[in-house]
Amino acid sequence: MKSHLLILSLLGFVGYSASAFAQEAPPPAPPPPGPPPAAPPPEAPPSIQLTQPEQPPAAPVPKIDLATEAPLPAVQRTYHFHEGFYLRASVGFGYYYGAFNDGNRSNSDFSEHGGSMSADLLIGGSPSPGISIGGGVLLDPLFGASYEQNGREIGNHGGVSSIIGPFIDAFPDATKGWHLGGLVGFAGRSFQNVNATDDGKQRAIGIGGAAWFGYDFWVAPEWAAGPQFRAMGMSTSNTRDGEDISSFASSFDLGISVVFN
Repeated sequence: MKSHLLILSLLGFVGYSASAFAQEAPPPAPPPPGPPPAAPPPEAPPSIQLTQPEQPPAAPVPKIDLATEAPLPAVQRTYHFHEGFYLRASVGFGYYYGAFNDGNRSNSDFSEHGGSMSADLLIGGSPSPGISIGGGVLLDPLFGASYEQNGREIGNHGGVSSIIGPFIDAFPDATKGWHLGGLVGFAGRSFQNVNATDDGKQRAIGIGGAAWFGYDFWVAPEWAAGPQFRAMGMSTSNTRDGEDISSFASSFDLGISVVFN
């Protein structure tokens, strides 16, 4: 029992002594100074992140079709355009000269000259724009030609000259008015044979022709009118019923022409 008390007393003394020594011991020396701590890295500036919303997949781009349709037929002009049915009527005034010879009578060479009137009618069609063909009749009535024999005037007499036949009339520009044409056909003329024993009326037939040119101004979609110059000539004869007559005639006329084409 005494031994247990002695051991406990020794242990309490040792603990007390250690506690007092710990309180009286000096504090530990601070560690030697080292390099200053590194500065923290700068913070990155704030940024705004824009995120595009997810889009649906784009549709495929169609291919370019370079194919072209065939051009349509050209629309042919019909307004102020010379084509189709052709009708021309002309009237004018000019100068006429003729001569004839009666082989059955002596001293029967005559000539006639004077003013005349022209009247023409042409009807046909246009096989192509600007070109017209058809048939026509040209007339030159005489109301009072002066007859001469051997340079001596022997009176004034009337008569008529005419040509019937095919014609052609062309417009260099089918939309403009310049035109020129011609006609060739059967010719006939009547005149006064002052030496005849009967009424003196003589007729002769043969061949003749005419040429003309002019300008037609448009006055409606299909109608045009304008001046025209026309020259006509013929050579005729009459050997029927014992006659022996040969004659020649020519005329130059300036007039007005109206055409539907």
